[in-house]
Amino acid sequence: MEKPYIYFDNSATTKPWPEVTDRVAWVMTECYGNPSSEHLLGKRSKNELLRARKNVAGLLGCLPGEVYFTSGGTESNNLAIFGGCSAMKKYGNKIVTTTVEHASVTKALRILRRQGWHVEYIPAPKGVLDLEALRNAVDERTVFVSIMSVNNEIGCIFPIEEISKIIKEKKSPAIFHTDAVQAFGKISFSPMSIGADLVSVSAHKIHGVKGAGALFVRDKLKIHALQFGGGQEGGLRPGTEGIPQIAAFGEAALLTMARMGADVAKMTELRDYCYKALRRSIPGVEMLSSLNGAPHIVSFSLSGEDSGAIVRYLNLNNIFVSNGAACKSHYKKKGPQILESFGLHTEALYSVIRVSFSAENTFEEIDIFIRALAARNRTEMASL
Repeated sequence: MEKPYIYFDNSATTKPWPEVTDRVAWVMTECYGNPSSEHLLGKRSKNELLRARKNVAGLLGCLPGEVYFTSGGTESNNLAIFGGCSAMKKYGNKIVTTTVEHASVTKALRILRRQGWHVEYIPAPKGVLDLEALRNAVDERTVFVSIMSVNNEIGCIFPIEEISKIIKEKKSPAIFHTDAVQAFGKISFSPMSIGADLVSVSAHKIHGVKGAGALFVRDKLKIHALQFGGGQEGGLRPGTEGIPQIAAFGEAALLTMARMGADVAKMTELRDYCYKALRRSIPGVEMLSSLNGAPHIVSFSLSGEDSGAIVRYLNLNNIFVSNGAACKSHYKKKGPQILESFGLHTEALYSVIRVSFSAENTFEEIDIFIRALAARNRTEMASL
């Protein structure tokens, strides 16, 4: 009999809730009209779009009209960066970001650098953002600031509200964007409470389905579209909307709102339990995340060991974890650049394991994971 799966890779993606998959099936069979059409099925489809926008806005704590649907966090980040910088280029050409952003931010900014933009990178040694360096970097020529809310590799939380205050104190005209994909549904915030102009979120990190995300755009803020067509999503993201994915996003947002308090408390307990069990039971473990970080992420290193071999060994035991951000292409990796930016020593860089929880995980699963990790044979794993 096959062992049950133990899924500890929820930062990469979450399992859709049954209510979410039911919504997808219902929309695909009963609301398959184009939401721009005037007939009954078109109107049903448009109602699903409106419902989803209201639910996502509710979880974000903003107006429905400030929510623009995209295909996911990567597209939201790209739209924010290219659209925001295009709108602001007449005021300056300086961008401020960090050394530890998601690839969808760093690669977008790399393109802008090649086009003549000046990009200044703020370090975050051991996951602590250098606010003094940020204060020195932001000035009257800075027109865009992009800093993530929660890092996807080690789960450190950046002080977004304080960053917003620094931008205002320096009298900078900058648009402030935050990639909140790992914070959304895990940490209570609203764009107003943290002072962000643009906020990127994703559906499949909160038990929705892949293919849907959203960009919060502060009311009356103007950014430029990157695509052109029929004018959907206020012209910022034209093209016929993917209503099944968007409806699923709305359902997941609604459920997350109802469950967030209990679910975050459960994830925090799981994180703390795992963190302490690793330190107690695994010799030589180096903890990279902290108990002050995101409630769902535990990141650690087993120096001198190949994290890929550990992931494959655990996979043979039906335990699924990550040895880096899963949204990186395994065919294009050039090494752990983000982890290196945190100041890890060389041996630790290639030994990092990330465990990430949902509220559906259990303490018993953590015990099984710890026992399997403790029982690993490094000689045998060398062949994996």
